[in-house]
Amino acid sequence: MVVSLCQALKPLLSAGNVTNIEYVFIFALVWSLGGALTEKDSIDYRKEFSTWWKGEWKTSVKFPSKGTIFDYYVHTNEAGHSSFEEWTKKIVPIDFDTQQGMQMGQITVPTKETVSTSEFV
Repeated sequence: MVVSLCQALKPLLSAGNVTNIEYVFIFALVWSLGGALTEKDSIDYRKEFSTWWKGEWKTSVKFPSKGTIFDYYVHTNEAGHSSFEEWTKKIVPIDFDTQQGMQMGQITVPTKETVSTSEFV
């Protein structure tokens, strides 16, 4: 887990514009500890971990109460203030018409922009 944490921190810290390192560290820590969790025997271990994290880790870096801790990334605004934002805000909706006989595997999904690690810091 320590290696996973260091590997997650490396690209985030090398972006060079880290102002609130607490957010970056918590983001990397959450994913290094809970990223491999899954659902088994009708128990969603990621959700269990998220509930535990929100209840136990009462620091200056708090995740929003909506959803799980895995639903957020670190967003830093122009003023240098960091916060957790929902991943869904980065998703670009696409129109997929099944009436035309196209299968999803045959469609190229356009991306709005290339996501770089600097967006997470």
